[in-house]
Amino acid sequence: MRLPFRLAVKRLARICFLLVVAGLIPFFLWFQTQDTEAYRFNGMVESEAETVGPVDTVRILSIDVHPGQSVKAGDVLVRLDPADRALDLAMNEARLKNYEQDLLRYEQDIARYRQNLQDSERRCRQSVRAAEIALETERMNRVRDAAELAGLQAEIKRLQPLVDRRLVSETELSRLRPSAEALATTVAEYATLITALEKQHAHAVEDLNEVKALLAETAVKGTDADPILATMRQAVETCRKAAANDPSVLRASRSGVVSRVLRQPGDVVAGGEPVVRVTASCALYITGMLTQRQLQNLKVGDTLAVTRTMAGQRASLKAQVEMIEPEVMDLLDPFNPVPRFPLRGRRVRMRVLNENNGLVPGETVTLESGRRETWLEGVKRICFFSGTRPATL
Repeated sequence: MRLPFRLAVKRLARICFLLVVAGLIPFFLWFQTQDTEAYRFNGMVESEAETVGPVDTVRILSIDVHPGQSVKAGDVLVRLDPADRALDLAMNEARLKNYEQDLLRYEQDIARYRQNLQDSERRCRQSVRAAEIALETERMNRVRDAAELAGLQAEIKRLQPLVDRRLVSETELSRLRPSAEALATTVAEYATLITALEKQHAHAVEDLNEVKALLAETAVKGTDADPILATMRQAVETCRKAAANDPSVLRASRSGVVSRVLRQPGDVVAGGEPVVRVTASCALYITGMLTQRQLQNLKVGDTLAVTRTMAGQRASLKAQVEMIEPEVMDLLDPFNPVPRFPLRGRRVRMRVLNENNGLVPGETVTLESGRRETWLEGVKRICFFSGTRPATL
């Protein structure tokens, strides 16, 4: 049976209405879980500052800056009485000259010692070469005399039968025998002479190796790897830095603005007491007190959006979470100074990432996290606080 057109339209409208309601439920749950205070909070802009003061008790000669003056790193802030500085400079100068003379003398001694070793090595090489030549010469002489002796002995052996048969005169044989005996004596003495020459050659080689070892040790001396030379150069450099460092002049270590001048010229200041305070010219970090709920989705390294209001325009900056203090403290509620259940939280420090940000120390800015809680997380959190457990999806 076919439904009337009017009933079909009503049924279709009812189904569409239910679908729209079902589609709006997640958005409604997400909207209900969005707590602006959970991801947006305020912070105070702060800047780093340094206090300049003398190390020892001195008298102030002049203060070259005034409150509100901009200074750069290295600018003179305060000049102190250098009454005792002259003696220190004279002693340091004398010490510096002594170190420089010792350093020059050490380098000259090393160069002279190396030159002597090189000359000794040259002489030892010549001695080794001369010993080698003498040894080879005597060996060749021994071979020559031995060969000549063998020839004479062979000739005597050949003539002896002829002399016995009276075919050759005895005079021939008597003339060869003295020469053979003399050569035999000479060849026998070669062994002692060659042994002495071998020992002389060995001693010459040992002397050469010893000189080479000493010369190899001196290769390190006089270079950057020489510990003695490095120590002496460090002492000279320390004296030079001490001479260049003038404690009678106090300088700024960073760019900034002079926030306070605590002393006047002519005052005697004890060591460690502040004279001038310099504040960084640009804001460097932002601090804020966050509740435990605000810290749930925040960790070190997260980037936050920083918003400040100036001249009716909103300028956005970036800040990175640098530190979250572990200590939990009670936060003061301005609407209820004595709450029954105090609000607790921790201090957070954030580093400003933008250069030339224009932030003023003491200014309050708004920080906003880029992470939002989804409607599903909100439902789980609502169910957790209400005591019901949602079904597993």
